[in-house]
Amino acid sequence: MKLIERPRPWRRLLDNGTTSQTFTIITPDNWRLVLRRLKPARITQPTPVMMLHGLAANHLSFHFTERSVARWFADRGWDVWIPELRGHGDSETRAYNWGLDEYLLQDIPTIIDAILERTGKRELHWVGHSMGGILRMCYAGLHTNAPIARSVTVASALDYRIGQSGFERFLSLKPLAARFEMIPYGGFVHMLAPAAGRRGRRPEQFHVWPDNIEPQLVRRMYARCFHAIPTSLLISLSTTFDDRGFRLRDGSELLHGAKQLDEPMLMIAGSKDSQVSSAAVAHAAEHIGDNARVVNFGQEHGHEFDYGHFDLLIGRNAPEEVWPTIEDFLSEH
Repeated sequence: MKLIERPRPWRRLLDNGTTSQTFTIITPDNWRLVLRRLKPARITQPTPVMMLHGLAANHLSFHFTERSVARWFADRGWDVWIPELRGHGDSETRAYNWGLDEYLLQDIPTIIDAILERTGKRELHWVGHSMGGILRMCYAGLHTNAPIARSVTVASALDYRIGQSGFERFLSLKPLAARFEMIPYGGFVHMLAPAAGRRGRRPEQFHVWPDNIEPQLVRRMYARCFHAIPTSLLISLSTTFDDRGFRLRDGSELLHGAKQLDEPMLMIAGSKDSQVSSAAVAHAAEHIGDNARVVNFGQEHGHEFDYGHFDLLIGRNAPEEVWPTIEDFLSEH
């Protein structure tokens, strides 16, 4: 059954005002992807940084108008690249029939090649939020010796059964979801945007810890940042709740491949993340081995506020607490 995403009437919340250089690239299976670059006036850091969004999200995860980690990095001399995977943001959307296979075997290799070709560099840093970090860990076994200097995952894990995850409650809906081509998630949360962040209304805890982000930013996030989710992708990602873990359509298991990740990895976790627990992040780091280390953010770790899922990037104190932690790690290279 086909669903159509609703129109987005909240125009006053949509103006993003962000600036970047934009490229169009084509995957081997002929999908058009959009790649944004924030290039500083003078590049002082030798390795480009790729910042990859999460499930249903887009480039605004890292280039949010009011709080852009991408702009912050560019202002410090980093050459920042923000791709949008198929079906996300301004990249092409056709039939909603893709999953982990297309991301890992088509989109990301094309994106990495395009960044290295345009910069003339031999390697890049990978910073991934949520699914963007999952994809780095899954990519390791499929593309050994990938040209990745250092990796940072923000709110990402391999086994979402560890601790509590808000995604687990949706497992019982898989048979119903399979009847539809896609879930119009972006249109749904856009319609909720004017009510988000209001006193007494806290459904946004799935995405943020409300104390750690201004209400108007929650409303803008709901209005701008999300898109439809193919049912095929949801089914693909739901394999995290199986004993065999994440895997491709042909049954290839990706969990073991994460152990082949051979560059240093920083794994960031939020104390109140409703999607992925800090315990799940720690478990993923143990699975990867000595190359991975975890940094937790929240009041119990000495920070002013607790952190949820999205506010690790756009929260009140993210520019003073989270962003410098990422930069310090990448600067060690």
